[in-house]
Parts: sequence; C-alpha cells; structure tokens
Amino acid sequence: MNESPEIGEITVVNSLALTAPTPLTEHPAAVYLAALSPGSRSAMRQSLNAIAKILTSNECDALTLNWAELRYKHTALLRCILMEKYAPATANKMLSALRRVLKEALRLELMDAR
Repeated sequence: MNESPEIGEITVVNSLALTAPTPLTEHPAAVYLAALSPGSRSAMRQSLNAIAKILTSNECDALTLNWAELRYKHTALLRCILMEKYAPATANKMLSALRRVLKEALRLELMDAR
C-alpha cells in the first residue's frame, strides 16, 4: 500500500540535505541570519530550524538543509503544516523567514527564479 503523509508530517527528503559543507558566506540561511539584529536572529534561527526539521523529519537544521533545492511542492505543504500547527502570527513569521532565505538563495545564485 502506498500511503501519503498526513498533514503535519513530511516524508524525509534526502535530496534536501546538504551533501558537503557550505561556507557561511554562501549559505542562504546564514547570510539571512547575519543581516538581522541580535534580538531577531535567535527567533528567526529557531523558526528556520523548525522549518528544516519539518521538511526532513528532524534530519536537518537551518544550516544543514539545502534551501536551494526547495520547490513549490515543499513550500505549499509546509505552509499547510505551519498553519495547522502554529498560531497565525507564528506561522506567518516562519513563512517570512522562509521567503527571506529563498530570496538570499536567489541573490547568491544558488537557484533561479523558475
């Protein structure tokens, strides 16, 4: 039987894990976090870690996830999970962090705007 994951869980996607260490100056999450004030950095790091864990069933954190490999199917399902699991303000904060990291991935030329 082929069962699909229920809302709230995503099957581990090995392709989302970084295969080699990335310099922090070329890592979209690290670049985004470095641009934040110290007070915001901690909260957004927690948000990105939570997103990475959801996307990989606790296999990755913000610095071991390959953000450039995320596709619409990942972000659409993630949005549903966040809206179900967190208060609206928290889910929106997390989605904002995700958007900024993906924007940094574009700026770092790790992905294109397809």
